Amino acid sequence: MQQVYAEVKTLDKRCYEKFALSEEILMENAGNALAKCVASHLSSSQKTLFVCGSGNNGADGIVAARILHGAFDVAIYLPNGALSKMAKLQLKRAKLLNIPIVKKLENADVYVDALFGSGLSRPLDESTCKIIDVLNEKQGVKIACDIPSGIMNDGTLSSSVFKADETVTMGALKLSLLGDNVKDFVGNISVANLGISRASYEKNSDIYLLEEGDLKLPLRTSNTTHKGDFGHVATLLGEKEGACILASQSAFAFGSGLVTMVGAYCSQSFPPYIMHSSNLPDGLSVVVAGMGLGDELNDEMLYMYLLSHNKSLVLDADLMYRPIIASILKSNKQIVLTPHPKEFVALLKVLNIADIDIHTLQNQRVYWAQKFSQYFPHVGLILKGANSIIASQNKIYINPLGSSMLSKAGSGDVLSGMIGSLIAQGYNTIDACISASLAHAIVAQKLTCNNYALTPLDICEGIKWL
Repeated sequence: MQQVYAEVKTLDKRCYEKFALSEEILMENAGNALAKCVASHLSSSQKTLFVCGSGNNGADGIVAARILHGAFDVAIYLPNGALSKMAKLQLKRAKLLNIPIVKKLENADVYVDALFGSGLSRPLDESTCKIIDVLNEKQGVKIACDIPSGIMNDGTLSSSVFKADETVTMGALKLSLLGDNVKDFVGNISVANLGISRASYEKNSDIYLLEEGDLKLPLRTSNTTHKGDFGHVATLLGEKEGACILASQSAFAFGSGLVTMVGAYCSQSFPPYIMHSSNLPDGLSVVVAGMGLGDELNDEMLYMYLLSHNKSLVLDADLMYRPIIASILKSNKQIVLTPHPKEFVALLKVLNIADIDIHTLQNQRVYWAQKFSQYFPHVGLILKGANSIIASQNKIYINPLGSSMLSKAGSGDVLSGMIGSLIAQGYNTIDACISASLAHAIVAQKLTCNNYALTPLDICEGIKWL
């Protein structure tokens, strides 16, 4: 996993003060990384237009243009001139090399957005928005320097945002690149070395970006085992029985030795390896509940199933709306919650943490996940989305591997069952959340069906081949 930062000015300042690396040295390395990315998309006959702002992000773009000039056809467009000290210096050097400074947005094969970087704190003005709109309409490869212009440092968006195929971000990963609302704008993200290793440049962070290699599968290393060694998952039946069946199947597919659906009855057929009982089974490891619950169970019954024992809980969906959730979260149990945004907004309101709308949440997903974790640090939270957020013990883990393939009813039910399965097999809260979330997303990536055709049962089947 990689560390993520809400801001990097303090990291840059540390380079100046602790390592005697000047602003200009960092800028030269930033420009060199940007130039390498641009060159990887060019042949000698193709043209690049660097669209540069008046500050230091524009200066990074000018450095890259200088590095490429002579080997490639480059031009610089400066709609607002050069205003910062470094921008003026880099423009002077570009002019001494006779790099073309153009007066309008010319056609090119590669367009580099170096208008605004990670320090943007206000929406773009109308003239800049028009420039970005024109760039987005042009054919060619689009590369963003540091952060696509229009994404503000708090992750909110201007009315126009540069849509990049690749983003070369400087020094370290920025949190503003990893929101659900920016996923369609950032493209592939790479981190530029600024003349010092990331291990030296970065300081400890409480926010992490997950990678495929962070997945820890429940592989079995001993042959002298029996089904009881791998835990017993109980899934709670509600009004929509199919949700419980899906969670049960995914729990079994991900390694749980035993799975029992718990409820008065189940009218639907279910696999023969899934058991059914009206009571919680003996030897229970974890209860997975909330999927398709509806109004099937009153608080007295929920108390019996969820609070009358000391076993772990994985809670989803309709339970986010029920006041009993407050009592559950105050217990000392191992608990995981897996809401989607609408459910999480309802949960925050039920718990009297905040009364916000979905738009507010989606613009600041990490902030609200952190807020929840401050109240309930012992609880594992998976806020589902394009980039799902996992919060536990005041730390944040972002899973960027999600895709629109998973935007189907039942996908979340499968995830809940997978988490329960790992907890039943001995994973702690955070490891269960991380590995289940990653496995869930990776299965969808590996399936070869059209992206609109994925079913929850496909995920259960795909778990076998991770």
